[in-house]
Amino acid sequence: MYARPRRGRRAAAAVAGVAIVTVGAITLARSVLGPGGSSVRPSTTPSTGPRCASARAAGGARLGAVAWVQDGALHLLDLDTCVERTLVQQGAAPPVRFSHDGRWIAFGGGRLVSTSGGEVQDPLPELSSWEWSPRSDLLAGTTRAGSVVLGGPGRAARTLLPEGTRAGHVVFSPSGRSLALDARGDRVEVVDVASGSATTIYRVTPGTTAPPEVTGWSPDGRWVLFFSRFPGRAAVPLNAAPAGGGPWVNVFDPVLPYGDFLSWCGDKLVLSGGGKRRASEGNQILTSAPPRWRFQNLSIDFSRSWIWPACSPNGRWIATTAMPSAPENPPGAGARSLWLLATDGRGRVRLTGAMHAAYELPRWSANGRLLLVVRRPVKPSAPGVLLLIPVDPSSGKPGKPVGPIATLGPSPGRSGHGDWSGMTDWYQPG
Repeated sequence: MYARPRRGRRAAAAVAGVAIVTVGAITLARSVLGPGGSSVRPSTTPSTGPRCASARAAGGARLGAVAWVQDGALHLLDLDTCVERTLVQQGAAPPVRFSHDGRWIAFGGGRLVSTSGGEVQDPLPELSSWEWSPRSDLLAGTTRAGSVVLGGPGRAARTLLPEGTRAGHVVFSPSGRSLALDARGDRVEVVDVASGSATTIYRVTPGTTAPPEVTGWSPDGRWVLFFSRFPGRAAVPLNAAPAGGGPWVNVFDPVLPYGDFLSWCGDKLVLSGGGKRRASEGNQILTSAPPRWRFQNLSIDFSRSWIWPACSPNGRWIATTAMPSAPENPPGAGARSLWLLATDGRGRVRLTGAMHAAYELPRWSANGRLLLVVRRPVKPSAPGVLLLIPVDPSSGKPGKPVGPIATLGPSPGRSGHGDWSGMTDWYQPG
């Protein structure tokens, strides 16, 4: 049995609304870099900016490390010492993700390497999708045959669900005790990590062809978010189902199905929605919250398209990328600027000009005083660089950018969405 929807959500015709106050949330962890020591020798080079400019900008706070893949090499930059190291010389590919404690990096099809350096490990078979546990050095992933497997450094591989599951994507719950996954092309299941017991919390309505794709959990672990991937549609519905079972809800339709266009701000979801085809066309920054999932428009500016929302740690600001709401040719071509939207709806601050550059994927430091952003030329196939932009947490006033602190290659992506979040990751101590 499966639950039918409690209600639907109208398309973007009703996007306009009022802003609401939210509370910040950001995931932090502890320090990473340790001594090298193995047959794979990490290289050490100075940063691309002034020596430890990032550390000076942090004002005594620790910033942790950034990892990225470029031309098959996996790089690691300690933002507190400005030491850059190459952990993997060749064969590395996105996605790139730190483990919860920052001791390991997973990349590509689920390969692992220590942030201290060393041999690349392959504890699991080649994975088509995977995610780290938020509580331990445990990786969960789906194989090309559709099984769900668990493993990690020093852990033997374990099959949680067999090939007949036809699993596509997996997402750990905030506690790390459960996995949400899309299975058999028509359902979302919640699986107990210890026992492997599975509960179906959503199933496609008979007669439709919209396979679900899980994309996240609510911070309290009570809801699972998933896209309904209608074939031939660039933008799709975003839905939520109770993790314990019950009627599912349409959160908003349409949204572009990118996980980095969703962000939690305390108990409220911040999303980019309303555009039907591309990132530059008609997207607004919206907020919604369980259990009623009523949306409100925070940006309220249809002359621009708004993407990549990120909530500040103090809950006062949403950092976001904006561009003229119009088709781009090719998609992604054109200037893009950074803005702060006040979560109480009482102001906004433009952080960057956008004459000859695109600023994308803002991410906050733990103390809320710096934004890590990607800057690239207006040509979408151009390489990018990482910058740190100081921000006054009270007024939102920006300071002089720091960097470039790292040079990236061109970003993969489609529909004007550069997948910088797949090829880079930021680990912060805390």
